[in-house]
Amino acid sequence: MANMKVNLKIWRQAGPKAQGGFVTYENVETDSDASCLETLDILNETLVEQGEEPIVFDHDCREGICGMCSLCLLYTSPSPRDYAASR
Repeated sequence: MANMKVNLKIWRQAGPKAQGGFVTYENVETDSDASCLETLDILNETLVEQGEEPIVFDHDCREGICGMCSLCLLYTSPSPRDYAASR
């Protein structure tokens, strides 16, 4: 388990009729063994500590692998492969 920093680009919208946009969160500290949902929880803890609104997302599983969270993930890395996407 090693600590690492990730950049997250997340769509933020106050409500269904509000205009939204992407917000980039840079250098979010997480663990290399953490799932994406766990990383979002870590980011939310930081946002709450800073007095900001946490990121709202729907998830109702224990493993973080069922896809019910409705997240679309685009992973990029400096590896030889271009990208991997998951929904």
